Amino acid sequence: MRALGILTLSTALLTGCSLTTASGLTECETSADCEDDEVCTSGFCLPQPIGCGVSEGDSSPDAVQIGAVLPLSVSATNPNAGTDASEVQGLNAILLALKSINERGAAGKKLRLHVCDTAFDTDRAAKQTEWLITEKKVVALLTAGSTQTLAAAAISLPAGVLTMSSSATSPELTKKEDNSTLGLLWRTSPSDVIQGKVIANLLLTDPRFNTAQKVGLIHLDDLYGQGLRDVLLTELGSTAKNPTVVSYALKDEAAITAAVTELDRQDPDLTIVVGFEDDASLIIKRAANSTNLKAGSGHRWFFTDSAKDAQLLQDATVRGQIQGAYGTAPAQGVGLAFNSFRSTFITDFKADPLEYSFTSHSYDSMYLLGLGVAYSQGTSNAVTSLKIAEGLTQVSNEALPPIELAPSKFTETSGELAAGRSINVEGASGSLQFNEAGEAPSPIELWRVVDDGFQREETISPPP
Repeated sequence: MRALGILTLSTALLTGCSLTTASGLTECETSADCEDDEVCTSGFCLPQPIGCGVSEGDSSPDAVQIGAVLPLSVSATNPNAGTDASEVQGLNAILLALKSINERGAAGKKLRLHVCDTAFDTDRAAKQTEWLITEKKVVALLTAGSTQTLAAAAISLPAGVLTMSSSATSPELTKKEDNSTLGLLWRTSPSDVIQGKVIANLLLTDPRFNTAQKVGLIHLDDLYGQGLRDVLLTELGSTAKNPTVVSYALKDEAAITAAVTELDRQDPDLTIVVGFEDDASLIIKRAANSTNLKAGSGHRWFFTDSAKDAQLLQDATVRGQIQGAYGTAPAQGVGLAFNSFRSTFITDFKADPLEYSFTSHSYDSMYLLGLGVAYSQGTSNAVTSLKIAEGLTQVSNEALPPIELAPSKFTETSGELAAGRSINVEGASGSLQFNEAGEAPSPIELWRVVDDGFQREETISPPP
């Protein structure tokens, strides 16, 4: 399987894609017969959205069509800004599962994955989702991130297309209700209600953190940041650790600088950072020139899941400023499924999935779709979004012994589902006991920055 390296992936997705409208339809057999900004669909050259154009997996006519809208590039307006390393590794994890599924077949069906790069642009994500549904006829959609997932879901759910996210942690997804699309919104990542409660409990009771008298919180002002902020304020608001809060807009240097300046004025002992790696890196660089937030002032940093990205430690200034800093993230698994996934991932992509958040959750998201396809095909001789969703309700039978979601077990698990029997799956990300909201609650890991890597300190069970 071809490893989608960061530079190669960015070039492949961004070259030759535009929103231009074709003047008349041109017949075609393959996309090679079309212009650079078009794709051959149903025998005609049609325009494709910017950021789309990469497909992986089985290319046969009867392959099950799956879509993915992922924020692979850092900026929609600056093509030279590079790619998001965590998201690229998440896609690699998806491709690893896709390859394994297609090698074995899901009740005789194979999968085709169409990838679109949203570049963190919600309008682009919505347009790409609509194109994947109307032109590629996808029966399921993979997404990442809370804001991006909700933008895509606004299109996919009314269209009756199952949507699965590996990293949308906002509690707002739990509250999203639409009786006409019940059961079509799923996520392998746990709600930030869990992570927020764990962080609050650490600050209040753990000797490593409860000595901090004044807590700061700097957060991205979007669904993800607002969600964690609200949980933390609820849990800490009636205590002495009630945090001073500042926020900033996504990838807005001026807003980040202003937020850090205000945070410095407040002079907290410990600051929680809720933001993606590139924003977190800029926050630390600005703090390095501050009075109260720089290394040596006694101030400490505490990060959340989206900052756990090996790229954060590539800059020497940042790395020096945050040595010994702690953070939390949904815990990655430890059993056969995770060990098998990690070993193959390191071999294929020359990177350790433990250096990023949500890689195993991305892997599980594709594997679960493969199981859903097997259930749908086996029980109805057809693959539909609703039957895939029905299949997902059959993977969490706690009365049965758990089966590790590893390649060697896929034929067994998919065969059971295809026969209409329920199973109990243990994923690479850990337990996949889906609740009625389509979420899989999981433990939270406490990690620490040590030299140029992330060291797992402990795994904390979900609080009540």
